[in-house]
Parts: sequence; C-alpha cells; structure tokens
Amino acid sequence: MMEPTKGVNRMRAIFLQAVLLGCRLLSPLGSAQSAPGAFPLAGDWDGVMAVQGISHHLVLHINTTPEGKMTALLDDLDLKISGIPATDGSFDGSHLTLRFIYWKNNGTEILEERFAPYEATVNESASEMKGVWRQEGSWPLSFKRTTWQAKIHKPAPPTIFDGDWEGIEYERPGHTIHFIFHIHNTEDGLMALLDCPDEKFKGALASEVSYDQASRQISIASGTSIFVGKISADGKALDTSMTEPGFHFLIHFDRLEAGGQTPGETPKPR
Repeated sequence: MMEPTKGVNRMRAIFLQAVLLGCRLLSPLGSAQSAPGAFPLAGDWDGVMAVQGISHHLVLHINTTPEGKMTALLDDLDLKISGIPATDGSFDGSHLTLRFIYWKNNGTEILEERFAPYEATVNESASEMKGVWRQEGSWPLSFKRTTWQAKIHKPAPPTIFDGDWEGIEYERPGHTIHFIFHIHNTEDGLMALLDCPDEKFKGALASEVSYDQASRQISIASGTSIFVGKISADGKALDTSMTEPGFHFLIHFDRLEAGGQTPGETPKPR
C-alpha cells in the first residue's frame, strides 16, 4: 500500500536551496481593509531575492477573501513552486508583514517548524515595497507591482472532476493524514486547492492540473507532491498514486456531497 517512511512531516516544498518552507495555509491574514473599495495591495508583485549567490525570481499574489481578510501566495519561478501561502500577517497602510512556515533539520529524523517573516515598507503610490526576508539569515527583497487587482478566474462548464474530494493517507501504522481537494473549472483551466487538517494547512494552490475526461484521468502537482489518478465510472471515487521525493503512497479519495460528507455518512466534525 505504501513505501516505508521515516516519521517526518512530509508536506513540504523545497525553497531557498536546502531550506524547507512548508506548503501550509492557516487562517486568513488579519488587519486588511474590507469593502467598499479594493484592498490597496491586491494584485501581483514581482521580485528577485539573492541568497548565497543564487537568485530566486519570486511572484507575490495578494488578495482578500469575501469577508475582507487579506491573503498572500508566493511563487518561486526558478524552483517551479506555486502557491506557497503565508500563514499570517498584517498591513497598516504603509508597513506589510507576512509570515511563512519552513522546516529545518535539527539533526534527527524530525523536522523542526520555524517561521520566516517578510517585513516591507510600501511606498505612497502602493507600486513598490522594499523589505527583508529572514530565514537562516537576512535577505533584502523588494517587489514591484505588475497588476493592480487580483486575477479573477471566470467559471467554465464543470468537468467530471469538479467538486470536493476527501482522501486518507496511511503514512505508517497508527498514523493517518487527511487530504481534501477542491477542484473547479475556469476559463483559465482546471484549478485545484488542497487542504490538510492534520497538518493545519488549507487552500494550497496546485501549480499544475492536467486531465483527460475521455480516459477519466487527472494529474495534480501541489508543491513537491504529484497526485495521479483515475475517477470511477460512477464519478464518486478517485484512486490516486501520490509521489514526493523519496515517498510514494496510494490514496483513495471519495467525492464529498454538499455540506462536506461522503454519501451515506453523517456529517464529520471539522
């Protein structure tokens, strides 16, 4: 059913060369402005950070939820990692603070959770921010705005994969990890967001989704994890093979009905 593991927290994405930054999304960021009026930082931001002689082209996507809470996702174009979510942060009109989780090997098989803050000052026109990323050192990082509003993906006719899917990874005896995929079709292609309540992240954006409705097969890349599977004939199940560097698991997903439960089940506490 699965390859042996070493008991480490595996939901992670390689970032800043050998340093690990977790693909986790917790609660939305606070201190954002709400409607009416667009959030002043909403949109896309482009920057380059040099770490020990290696340049990383970064893109920061800032948006707000319908409740007016700020959210931020980070892409590393050089490492081909998309949708790294900030866990929390704030913006007071001129000063932005974001925090990202990363994992550091403490000399054992267990990775130690740490936080990498990014603090920046935003200019009066909200077109540029200059700041510092702190992660095993301090690294200057400035962003320039490339768009003035967050991109809204217009919905498209649903595919057979659209919907919410819940699966369980049997990582080792007595230890399971729950995954929930939220898949929806847009004019820009199929989008997939990944939740993992056990590892306390929510809404990790898949960097790539490909599918074939005729063969009922789908492939989803989220961070360093790749899920490849096939939907059942009745459309209620999705059997996948999930691979990460050094790991391989078979994960069965069931389609969730509206309200978050699988057919015939009582609602599950969340």
